[in-house]
Amino acid sequence: MRVLLVDDNPDDRVLIRRELSRHFPSFEVHDVRAALDLREALQAPVDLVITDFELRWSNGIEVLERVKERFPECPVVMFTGTGTQEIAVAAMKAGLDDYVIKAAAHYVRLPAAVEAVLGRAAARARARRRQRRFDVMLSALGVGVFRADTEGWLQDANDALLAFLGAASLEDARALDLGALLEAAQSAGPTRIVRVRGGAGRDVELRVSGGMVEEADGTWAVEGVARLVREA
Repeated sequence: MRVLLVDDNPDDRVLIRRELSRHFPSFEVHDVRAALDLREALQAPVDLVITDFELRWSNGIEVLERVKERFPECPVVMFTGTGTQEIAVAAMKAGLDDYVIKAAAHYVRLPAAVEAVLGRAAARARARRRQRRFDVMLSALGVGVFRADTEGWLQDANDALLAFLGAASLEDARALDLGALLEAAQSAGPTRIVRVRGGAGRDVELRVSGGMVEEADGTWAVEGVARLVREA
């Protein structure tokens, strides 16, 4: 378990390491004291990041954003004594997994927070594996599955849907005009047949159904399924 400890206070690093070593002796903890340390540390996979908010060279939200940009599923815990409620809310919106006040009485809470975020990360990984297996099965049955945000940006699609659209990859599918497809899924009404201009300029008719789903952060996404009716 590779852990980055982002804190430029040596005394705090000692106390945090002590608590971590008591509960997680297998952790491989790497100190990050400066921007160069963080840049180098993020060249290899990371399992967990613990960061202070107020750093001489940056702040915890910037660290969070850099970590999530490189490793979106890596859990990040902010352990700080200088944050505010507004900072905590902003950090949570940016993808922070937990927020712990850095005070003498709260050092013992850090291991519990770490265990909780690692447990949630493992659960998400299991769910992704199940979803991938499910998508493969649906592709074999000729059922397309897709997901998009409410702005119409296609986030994911299984192999069957890409084949229907004549797209070699998700990026190719994003270049197509999928407005009718996403509108049909977003409506959450009866199954609809829509015509989509696929790759190589060919039209396809798809039978589409779907609906809106709420994410854990309160945002919404569009999920849908599609079957090929015919190539028009």
